[in-house]
Amino acid sequence: MQNNFQTSNNGTGSTSSLTASADILIDVAETPQPAVSEADARYDIVLLDPKHIRLFRTGGPASALRLTLSDPQIGAPRSYLRVQVARAFPLSDPDHYIGLRDKDDKDIGLLETLDGLDADSRARVDEELYRRYFLPKIVRVNDVKEEFGMTTWDVETDKGHRNFVIRNLRDAVQELSATRVLVTDSDGNRYEFPDVRKLDDKSFAVMQRVL
Repeated sequence: MQNNFQTSNNGTGSTSSLTASADILIDVAETPQPAVSEADARYDIVLLDPKHIRLFRTGGPASALRLTLSDPQIGAPRSYLRVQVARAFPLSDPDHYIGLRDKDDKDIGLLETLDGLDADSRARVDEELYRRYFLPKIVRVNDVKEEFGMTTWDVETDKGHRNFVIRNLRDAVQELSATRVLVTDSDGNRYEFPDVRKLDDKSFAVMQRVL
């Protein structure tokens, strides 16, 4: 699932955009524009005031995240029964520009910072971000088996031993730099090779064989 948070200023002819995605982790934009009213047609996104937001759950830890928004500069108070949370810059600036989207995957707004949220709301956001960006780092590749166009990986990570399946290597592998690689398995879970140069010889040989 991809999340896009964009701001544009047609009056000046300049455009800036932010991409927040569980799959695409590359910053593609400049700094967002200042906060504006939702009614301002020049802008596609609203910068939200943390003081006017409450995030909560009505069930257990796995229940949907809900939102109440009561900022008079945006409009009448409103509630959202299911909210998604994503970082605009998950790699270079993970603590700023946090986007909120509704159950239909439409933008609600962008939090420039989480400072100012009440303690419970901050805890719920932290939970969601941890789930979304849980990213084990692969430290050793034990084996990779290829069969019927799929690869089954047996690896050791900083979070423990993992087995996962990749269906399409071309789509699943993303080179973040010359030495940093991200792979996404068939269930959408992501794994990182922080620096392929630091892998042991066997792990590197296995990687070269399949990648």
